[in-house]
Amino acid sequence: MVKDKAKVVLGIYTALLLAFFLTPLAMVVVLSFKAGASMTFPIEGFSLDWYFAPPGKLGTGGFRTGIFYDLYVTDAVKSSLIVGITTGILAFVIGLPTALAFRYKFVGRDLLFYIILTGFLLPGVIMGLGAVLFYKMIGIKEFSIWTVVPIHLVYTLPFSFILVLARFDPMLVEYEKAARALGASGWEVFKKITFPLIKTEALSFFLFSFTLSLGELLRASYVIAGTGTIPTFIYNQMSVVAPTPKWYAMGTITMAISFGVLLIGALLLTRGARRVF
Repeated sequence: MVKDKAKVVLGIYTALLLAFFLTPLAMVVVLSFKAGASMTFPIEGFSLDWYFAPPGKLGTGGFRTGIFYDLYVTDAVKSSLIVGITTGILAFVIGLPTALAFRYKFVGRDLLFYIILTGFLLPGVIMGLGAVLFYKMIGIKEFSIWTVVPIHLVYTLPFSFILVLARFDPMLVEYEKAARALGASGWEVFKKITFPLIKTEALSFFLFSFTLSLGELLRASYVIAGTGTIPTFIYNQMSVVAPTPKWYAMGTITMAISFGVLLIGALLLTRGARRVF
């Protein structure tokens, strides 16, 4: 009886928690299909104009251009993808060997671990200001999407590093030792033993870093110029232009990409956890 009540309470708590997190996201999606130009309820009707309206189409509340026809929006999407993919690749190249090295004891291991963690322990404002000062010290005066990549790498690397480090199979080291005992070189061990057994974790390293970079605003806003990434573009536009459901449409597309990538990463990690060696 007590267990049944506990399950009911836990179920209600879980439902409320999910509603708390998902309701705002659901509202963004619903409002992105509004026919009117206001960003609030009530909904006058539903339309795909904020996604697909050609330039200058007359709709409820005035002229509008769908996000897929807006050159500034497409430029922001392109910039976000470039920054996200570059950050993901660098996180993979730097983070995966580091995570593999952390399976062993070495001098400075604990210190290096905490240095890596500072990427998400430091407040975004402090990291952004620090990046601005650093760029000025080394003579970089003009910001672009490429000045965002290093700060996103520092921010995303700890999350993927810890996630992947926790997923390594404890027996992997023993397999590597056995291969070396049989005469395999270090490269052969990595190519034929290590990487095939960690390839899902390796891909997840890239996917999670890409997703975090895609939605990051605070740090990027200090070191970017021009149209910017999707989050910085939306923030800058909403501070100078009358807001419309067009920004909800952009948010919906961003969420769809993020959730899709996270779902792929979760499926890969689940698959890796169920592997039988």
